[in-house]
Amino acid sequence: MDKSRPRQAQTIRAEAAFRARLAELGATLLEPEWLGARVKHHVRCSAGHDCYPMPNSVLTGAGACKTCAGHDPADAERKFRERLAGFGAELLEPYRGSNKPHLVRCAAGHETRPTPGSLHLGRGPCLACAGRSPKQAEIDFRARIAAIGATPLYGQWLGAQKQHHVRCASGHDCYIRPNGIQGGDGICRVCARNDVATAEAAFLANLKGLGAIPLYEKWAGVGVPHRVRCAAGHECFPRPAGFRRGDAICGACTGRDSDACDVRFRARLAELGVVPLYEKWLGALTPHKARCPAGHECYPRPASVLRGGGACRFCAAAGEWDAFYVVTGNGVVKFGITTGDPRPRLHVHEVNGYGDVVRLATDLPATVALDMENAVKAALADAREMPVRGREYFDISCLALILDVADSWLAIPVLPH
Repeated sequence: MDKSRPRQAQTIRAEAAFRARLAELGATLLEPEWLGARVKHHVRCSAGHDCYPMPNSVLTGAGACKTCAGHDPADAERKFRERLAGFGAELLEPYRGSNKPHLVRCAAGHETRPTPGSLHLGRGPCLACAGRSPKQAEIDFRARIAAIGATPLYGQWLGAQKQHHVRCASGHDCYIRPNGIQGGDGICRVCARNDVATAEAAFLANLKGLGAIPLYEKWAGVGVPHRVRCAAGHECFPRPAGFRRGDAICGACTGRDSDACDVRFRARLAELGVVPLYEKWLGALTPHKARCPAGHECYPRPASVLRGGGACRFCAAAGEWDAFYVVTGNGVVKFGITTGDPRPRLHVHEVNGYGDVVRLATDLPATVALDMENAVKAALADAREMPVRGREYFDISCLALILDVADSWLAIPVLPH
């Protein structure tokens, strides 16, 4: 079989497709013979321009004429010269293409080298006039570091984004970016105590001054806790950055250690005759289960008790809580308990925008009011509903759940508004 026949057929099809595409574009093929799909062919476009497109390029969607597409070199040069004239600038060398820098003299007399493409994007021809001249940037940089007593040690200007060798006023070698100085950064990490060796040395010196012993093996940075033994023998993990700000190194010595706080809380409960019923320490701000001398189960917060507060909410009341209420307003539902006549408490809520009384039960026996309130809180927690403020203010969507739990304790009449 003659292998040349398929190739000839492919060539014939490519030429026919090229001629058909030119006809669609209104162009005329002037080349006397077919030169191949990857060779330029002489063509006259519909606007009458002589052009030399490659068949492959035309068949893959490109136009036939660079002049019509705005890519003609002569047209690009004309536009470049017009753009320069608009800035009052003068081209000092022959045109070499849209992506090549060209020697130009701007209206202020500076010699600069813009690319035609940059002017086409709207930029001016002169970096010096635009305040972006490398020479001016270096002059400004040297002036700034001279003002703070620093000395430039670099040999060649590398640009505003590159590090340059400088010696600060204290004699430290540092490597700084000029644009960082322009943005307000300092030049010396050692002077700023951000240098690794300097930061660790300062931390160790401070520990020594407090009689503390470092136990860590490797420096991990100013923001990371480091193992230390304080002067009282407690193992602690202070952060050097916090220590530098004046924080204490040892939570146990300041009473903020979890174990120490638990011990102090239990001791205070014992003084009050309260029996702790919790199994695990949950933190100073979390309620912990306990039983007061009167036999009430209560949930005091350690932070409150250690500041002098009582342990039992029920005993601390002026009298027994005997009223439970639910009020709404502004898309929020508020529930709570009070003692005796509920009108003063309800008036306060009304003034604050919660004037619709949805439920009100009075003269409740024993701890029923408190138990109802705790049951409502537990149900909301189980439903993963979060307060919108405080501990007893919830979105109005929680109203049905609150009423279901409250009504399950006893029948409560709905009062007219």
